[in-house]
Amino acid sequence: MSKLVKDVMTRNTVCVPHYAVVDVAIDVMLSKNVSGVPVVDDDGRLMGVITEYDVLQLYGTADSSQSYATCEEFMTAQVKSVQEDASVDVAARIFQASAIRRLLVTSGEKLVGILSRRDVLRCIHESRNRVASV
Repeated sequence: MSKLVKDVMTRNTVCVPHYAVVDVAIDVMLSKNVSGVPVVDDDGRLMGVITEYDVLQLYGTADSSQSYATCEEFMTAQVKSVQEDASVDVAARIFQASAIRRLLVTSGEKLVGILSRRDVLRCIHESRNRVASV
């Protein structure tokens, strides 16, 4: 495969600001049918991701003072990301080396998209079909 991540990623990614309360992230996850939402700062720089698991951790142990917790307080800050100009092959190796389902795609420090395992699978499929039809 010679495609770049930016050729196959999902653009216009829904994200939440770091200061949003966790309930905003829950609303986004439910309305968009996704299991996690990137968290960004005021300039669109990637700070982390808040996932269903993070929310379950919060509400599984929450007391009433945590009901207005911000996404920044409960997000996962150490996330796997890839630059948009990386090859899909590089992204595939990252997926192979870890159990993650999605990579956050950045241009510098700014979030520009998401690449899922399914996106890579689709790219592989298209590449194999092109070769087979030649």
